[in-house]
Amino acid sequence: DQLLTILKGLEANDLLENIGFILTGYIGSISFLEAVLDVFKTAKRHNPQLRFVCDPVMGDDGKFYVPPELAKVYRDVVIPKADVVTPNQFEVEQLTDIKVKS
Repeated sequence: DQLLTILKGLEANDLLENIGFILTGYIGSISFLEAVLDVFKTAKRHNPQLRFVCDPVMGDDGKFYVPPELAKVYRDVVIPKADVVTPNQFEVEQLTDIKVKS
């Protein structure tokens, strides 16, 4: 709710046109990830040149930091909207279902 309140304030004050990039990192829940996507969608309406850099922080060394079901949301919803994606090896494996060996 706080993120969407900030978004409404930025929009009401015509500040979204000045946003050139959105960078995401650790997001620990589907509901917050959906809120971030709402921010992206709204900001993109105000600035079609907006770029989305997504670091899908989900885990490392074979272990999740977040609920495992976030991998599907990243794969199916978030990654297709991103201009740049910066996963680590574990995250690539979760997003692609391919084991990375090197």
